[in-house]
Amino acid sequence: MDEARVVDLARRLKGAETGGWSASAVRALAEEIGRGTDGAAAPRVRTVERHEEDYVHGGEECIGLYVPVALPEDGAAEKAAAFRDAAEILTKEFGPASIMGVYGDPGPFYRATPLWGSPFLRWRGGEDTLELHPGEGGPELLLQPTGPVENWFWRQVHGEPHAVGGFFGSRRVAANAGLGFPGRWRTDDWDVFGRALGDFLTTLPAETTALGVELDLGIHALVPGTYGPVVFHLGCGERLEIAYDPDGLDATDPASLGWIAGTTRPAALDHWIEAPYHSGDFGIGEVDGAALSRLIVDTLRGLGVASPKGLSLSDHAQRVGDYHVEFYGLTLGENP
Repeated sequence: MDEARVVDLARRLKGAETGGWSASAVRALAEEIGRGTDGAAAPRVRTVERHEEDYVHGGEECIGLYVPVALPEDGAAEKAAAFRDAAEILTKEFGPASIMGVYGDPGPFYRATPLWGSPFLRWRGGEDTLELHPGEGGPELLLQPTGPVENWFWRQVHGEPHAVGGFFGSRRVAANAGLGFPGRWRTDDWDVFGRALGDFLTTLPAETTALGVELDLGIHALVPGTYGPVVFHLGCGERLEIAYDPDGLDATDPASLGWIAGTTRPAALDHWIEAPYHSGDFGIGEVDGAALSRLIVDTLRGLGVASPKGLSLSDHAQRVGDYHVEFYGLTLGENP
């Protein structure tokens, strides 16, 4: 990746005059920045359409200028690696992003997100915000007005299933003054939870690799007759693996459900619970989210857990590096 080009593009976008996000000003900016490029590498302007109208209150006619910074020809692993390269360049130039996360589905303004994953890093500004954005072809720089995208996000507070996916993290910095996050949505339906969990897991290794973070999540379960032990440990950096500890519980035979005994094949990742079983480990493009979700849900049902509302995350699970993270796609938060 051409570091000088990425830095130059990012500086120009951060210092750009958008004319209040008028169509004429943003298209002129796109033409200037994209001079000499065409096709998939050319900047794109997104104008306000029907799904954006309710969230635009400053007279903006456009809600984003997208500039590809890399177009890997191969699959998800190459796109995640390119995103990570760009992230390191931008972090060196501007410092850590004030907001980071994964869009999941739906993306802002109910848009579809890339199949390879949807990680993002956002350097929030009062009027305009620069984002390292997940494009279908690879990482993009996105300049957008701050208000509309945050207005869309904040209004997903109605708590309906699948209102927000992925995860969103923020740092306690001045740039995030006034920032609001919607509350998590919950469900008491195992099928709804299972679909959300499968979606969350499918692209997770690509997203954590792209962001350069590791998730370390213990999951408590209100198993009848217990005080809610940690039953699972989910670890994900470059690879995803889930450990399972049925010790002391009246559990269905783990092997019959699909769990792998550590005595047969040791776990690939380090887990902080003494778990004799694990899911196997999976890299980018290797995760069958639906199958992993079924494994977890079937195990919990076999343990007698009444509903997904009997699940919670272990203490400090929502702290990822310097970020406080809401795991919307998991529908779970730390123990109260």
